[in-house]
Amino acid sequence: MDGRESSGEIARAAAAWVARMDRAPLCAADQARLRHWLAADIRRRGALVRAQALWLKAAAAGNALPPTRLPERANATVQTAPRARHGSARRRTLLRWSGAAAASLMLAVLLFVSVPVPTAYATAKGEMRRVPLVDGSTLTLNTQSRVRIHEDDGHLRVQVVRGEVFFEAAANATPLRVEVDGRRFDANAAAFAVRRLDGQPAQIVVQNGRLDAVDGNAGGAGIGANMRLSIPPGRGKAAPTPLSATDLQQELAWRDGKIAFRGESLAHAARSFSRYSDIRIVIADPELASEPITGLFAASNPVGFARAAAAVFGAHASQGDGVVVVSRQH
Repeated sequence: MDGRESSGEIARAAAAWVARMDRAPLCAADQARLRHWLAADIRRRGALVRAQALWLKAAAAGNALPPTRLPERANATVQTAPRARHGSARRRTLLRWSGAAAASLMLAVLLFVSVPVPTAYATAKGEMRRVPLVDGSTLTLNTQSRVRIHEDDGHLRVQVVRGEVFFEAAANATPLRVEVDGRRFDANAAAFAVRRLDGQPAQIVVQNGRLDAVDGNAGGAGIGANMRLSIPPGRGKAAPTPLSATDLQQELAWRDGKIAFRGESLAHAARSFSRYSDIRIVIADPELASEPITGLFAASNPVGFARAAAAVFGAHASQGDGVVVVSRQH
C-alpha cells in the first residue's frame, strides 16, 4: 500500500469541510488548514466543489419540505397553553425538526459523494471534440461518439460506449485503463484509437506505444504499435494483426475530417456518410449499391462524394431536399 487516500475518503473529508463551513465562517487557522488540505492532492478541490453543490441542492430540497405535523397530544397541550408558550413550543418543535432534517441531509451528502459518479462526454452528428483528462491524457471524440470516465480510487478508467475515440495516454505511474465491450486494457504513453459502431465488431488500432490486456481474452499480452485488434462478440479470444503505414493512415483518417474506403460497397459508404451529415445518400440501383469504392473523401461533403461516385460508375446524381440519389436510371 502506498498510503494514498481513496476517492471515498477524500469525498467524506470534503463533506465534513462543507458541513463545518455551513455552521459558521472558518477562522484563520481553519482557512489555513483547508488550503493545506486542498494543496496536498489535486483530487480534493474537485471533491470539495462536488460536496458544496450537493449540500446546496440538499438544503434547497429541505427548505421546500412542508412542516412536520405535531402529534395529537402536543396539539391538545398547545390549545390550553398561553400564547407565549404556544410560540415557544412550536419553535422548539421546529428546531427539533430542523436538526433532524439537517442530520438527514448531511447523511445524504456523505452517501452521495462517497459513491463515484462517472463523467460522460459525447459529440453530436458532425462534431469532433477534444477532452483533456486530469492525469495528462487526452481524448478526441469523433462524430456521434460517447465515453464514460470513471475514477476508481484515483485510477482513471474510460469506457467507450459508442463511436470512435483517439487516446493519447500520458506516461504515469498508474496506466490509463480503457474498456470496450467488457474488455479492459491498460495504456501508458500510448496513442491509439478505439472504434465501436453498431453492426460491426469493436476495434482497437495502436499508433504508438502498447496496450496490455487486463482480462486475458484480448489476445496474449497486449497490442503493440502499428497493430489492429478486432474484438469478437462474447468472450472469445482475439489476436492483433499488423498494419502497413498506409493502412494505419486510413484507419485514423477521421482525425483529419476524412473517410477512407478500401473496397467497401457503395451502399456501405453511403451509410458511413450518414454518421456525419443529415444529407442522405440513396443508391437507387441494387447492382450499383454493391460496387466497391476506394479512396479518401471529406466527411463533411456527402454531395461531393455522391457526384464523384456517380462519375466513376457512369451513373447520375440528383439532389433533392436533404437527399442525393445516385442511379444509373436517367
